Amino acid sequence: MLLLAVLLVARAACRGGQEAPPIVVQPIATVNGERIELKEFETKLAEEAALAKGETPLKAEQFARLKEEVLNELIEERVMLRRARELLITVGEAELDARIEEIRKDYADGSFNALFSNDTMSFSTWRKALLKRMLLEKVVAVDVNAKVQVTEAEAESYYKANRKRYAADRRVRAVQIVVRDRDRAEAILKRLEAGEEFDKVAREVSIGPEAVKGGDLGFFEQGVMPEAIDRLVFSLPVGKLSGVVQSPYGFHIFKVLGREEGGGRKFAEAKERVIADLRKLKEAEAYERWLEVWKERAEVIVNRPLPDGPVPAGTEVPTPGNGKH
Repeated sequence: MLLLAVLLVARAACRGGQEAPPIVVQPIATVNGERIELKEFETKLAEEAALAKGETPLKAEQFARLKEEVLNELIEERVMLRRARELLITVGEAELDARIEEIRKDYADGSFNALFSNDTMSFSTWRKALLKRMLLEKVVAVDVNAKVQVTEAEAESYYKANRKRYAADRRVRAVQIVVRDRDRAEAILKRLEAGEEFDKVAREVSIGPEAVKGGDLGFFEQGVMPEAIDRLVFSLPVGKLSGVVQSPYGFHIFKVLGREEGGGRKFAEAKERVIADLRKLKEAEAYERWLEVWKERAEVIVNRPLPDGPVPAGTEVPTPGNGKH
């Protein structure tokens, strides 16, 4: 009995000294042998669920569809990245840094860096995500969009089928004077009403970049100006002065010099826009076909059932036996 006890203690000690076997976590799926890991799926699922939820919790059926959509996006991403490797397409460090600088310019001083001041996402993580997006954009540009052609005959046919879309919009030609102070604007309006030339006064006092042209804004369509200004200018009779109008840029005075009511536009006048629109349409259709071809050629293995992962509070998640799948 003593010997048996010693042997059992020794065996236990030996087992205690051994490392536990590693836990093997199955991937969510493999695409041509490349794994889509659980963490990646759960992170993306949580992000998409948070966006989709809004003010109303997701229903079980909606959440189930969302899981399939997330899985499909990850599979498509793997397929596209593999195609990029096959074509030897890369994004260089200089190219990436240049794009980051372009994005940085869109933010006021300091606000770009503030994006990474909390724990939501680090700059390094964001940079890697941007690199991946640029790579995907490049493979589509090279392997899809570069092969799309639009002939003039196709463009003209598309124009005829969508003629209303290319009707000219109403346009006005206006001049403006803009200053920073309302009292100054009111005083300038009195000068104009007294008969001073708009062109002369604009060159003298306006702070707008068009002041050197006598305040001439040229012709512009509805929707270009801020709403209050747009509404005023397009209702103002030709040759009449507006009152003083405030905008985020200052205090304005307008005068309409001409008006075009819009109407039919010939193919020759709309040609560039038609070709651009048709190219976008053909590129989108070509991309869908291209993606389906490469997905069909890929070896995709999905390990079901898909996990729910961490999701926003209030989301309805199916549970076994509740009749929801």
